[in-house]
Formats: sequence, C-alpha cells, structure tokens
Amino acid sequence: MSLAPFIVRPGPQEYECRAGVMDTLPERLHAHGISKAVLVHGNESWANAKPFLSALFDSDVELSLHAFAGESTYAEVARVTELVKQTSAQAIIGVGSGKLVDVVKHVAEDVVPLYSVVIPTLASNCAPWAPLSVMYSDAGVFEGVDWLKKQVGLLLVDPRIVVTAPEKYLVAGIGDTIAKWYESEQILARQETQASAFLQAARGHAYTCKQVMVEEGAQAVADRNAQRVSDTFVKVAETIIAISGLVGGFGDAYARATVAHAIHDAITAFPETHHYLHGTKVAYGVMVNLAYEHNWDEVDRLLPFYTALGLPKRLADLDIDYLDEAQLRSMAEDAHNDALLKVSMYDTTPALIYQAVKDLEAHFAE
Repeated sequence: MSLAPFIVRPGPQEYECRAGVMDTLPERLHAHGISKAVLVHGNESWANAKPFLSALFDSDVELSLHAFAGESTYAEVARVTELVKQTSAQAIIGVGSGKLVDVVKHVAEDVVPLYSVVIPTLASNCAPWAPLSVMYSDAGVFEGVDWLKKQVGLLLVDPRIVVTAPEKYLVAGIGDTIAKWYESEQILARQETQASAFLQAARGHAYTCKQVMVEEGAQAVADRNAQRVSDTFVKVAETIIAISGLVGGFGDAYARATVAHAIHDAITAFPETHHYLHGTKVAYGVMVNLAYEHNWDEVDRLLPFYTALGLPKRLADLDIDYLDEAQLRSMAEDAHNDALLKVSMYDTTPALIYQAVKDLEAHFAE
C-alpha cells in the first residue's frame, strides 16, 4: 500500500529557550525591519511575564498593547486583526496561553505581510509550535480546527516565566503530550510508513513525548511547585511545547490527533467540563483511546502515573458521570465526526467509541 501525500511543517522559523532570551527580542525585530508591533497579552499571566520584557519596552519599537478577550473565537481574531490594521503594525506579539496563541497565529495568517512572535507563559500544549488554530464559540464549545499555511516567525521561551504558571497548567501539558504517542502509534507503526524518514521521525518524537512525561513529569511538577528551574523542568516544558509539535509537523495526517483529542472536543459540549484544561480532558481521551484499542495492560500501567498527577480516567473525574445513554451516544457520534479525527488515518465508528467509554467506566468500577 502506497502512502498518501503529506506535507512537512517543521515549526517556527526561529526557536530559543533560555533564561534572559527576551532581552534579544528588540534586535531580532530590528533584523526583520520591524518598528511597529501589536502585543496581545493574557490577563492572569501578564503580571509575571511583563517584567521579563523590559528590553522590549525600553527599545524604539513602537508597541500597542491589548488584553486578550479570553477565548479563541472568530470574533476575537477579527478584533485583533482590526487592531493590527489600525496601527499599521508589522508584527504581532502574543504573550500568553494556548488560546491566545491560536488567535495570534490566525491573525498572522490573515494579515499579509505580518511577522509573528509567540512568548508562552506556560507549558500546557504545543499551540506555540503547531501551525493550526483551534476555534471555539463564545461559550467555550469546540467549533473546529483551522489549518494554517504560515508558521510562527519567532518562538521564545524563558523558563523563568513558564515556571510561575499554576501547577494545573503543567499537569495538563503533560496529559496533552502523552497523547502524541498513544494517538499516533497505531498509524505510524504500520508497514507502509516504515520507508518514510519523516514519518519515522514523527514516531520517534512521539515516543520521546511519552517517555519524558511518564518518567520525568512528576519531578517537573515538584520542581515547579518549589519554583525551581531545574534541567528536568526545562526538559519537560520543551517537550510539551516543541517536541510534541514536531510529531504533527513531521507526520502530518499520519500523526494527527485521533480518539483522545476527538473525545476532548466532544465533551466540551457539556458546560461542567469547561473549567478543566485542554490537556486534562485529552488525558481522559487517552484512556478512552486505549479502551478503544482494548489495550487494558497499558491502561493499568498508566494508572499510577495518572493517580500521581491527578489526571482524569473516568467520567466522574470530569463531573459528567450523570450522562445518560442518549448523551453518551451523542458524545460518541460527535467524537467520530470530529474534524481532527477526519483528517487522520484512524478508522472509528460511533458505536465502538461509545462502547470504549462504557468499557472504561466498567474497568475502573471493578
């Protein structure tokens, strides 16, 4: 069986992670001829990130600062796009979390030419790396994924900023990152993928994601709680932000999200789940993914890891154990029809996804 065509999108044009890296931002902007920029920042994280950007504020780059509205919606993309046009900005700088980053990337795609700079304030997903934007409604319900042709221009990570983020974000990032292996392995292990250097590179990065999270994730959380920027913390943070992004970057549709992310997207329809972070819900989806494959040995192997980090493994852990049969079947149908799942090479049926959820509930009820 021959491979279907796929496109490699490695990642940002430039990436650097180290203490003090923000001091280089003015000269990097000047190198691209940029004298005007719109800076979109988060709310809770801005107080921690702002002191690290003093070199930018003291430079001659003309900045227009705006707070993120809080959700990755088309209305927010339109609002920020208008701000960029009004100021004649040559660059957009995003300082914040994944949803903010997705808006910034979308604006950079829509406004040509526009250079993009991403400065994550937490290690919770690969949004800073991946050339796509996940879109939601104003109420926080998943609406779809927009695949972007343009990649981030500059991605800068100062671990001293990232380590200040609340523990729950790092734990969610760990949950999101282990999914790279469990979602892609069933595809990348197929015989027809063995001859492709890039698909095997994607598989290798996916395995790294799982191993680093399982073996070093708990220590990274402990270091975060001690506000210690250790080698382990930096390694885990970079794996969440960058290495996980390389999985889809090298593997394209062969390494895209499958059941775990489809379950995440489906359960956003229930308001009770909205206060749980993306990666937290994806971690539950990993368990459903394994149940779908009847891989109960791996479910049990992961249980101590999940327990140590407080990751969800059943519906009650996400406050939706009240769902009746009709709601569960509807959730399974939504997961089956998920946009991410549709572009993957992974075959599902609503009935089998429904049964996986039921089987998982039964497994942990024993």
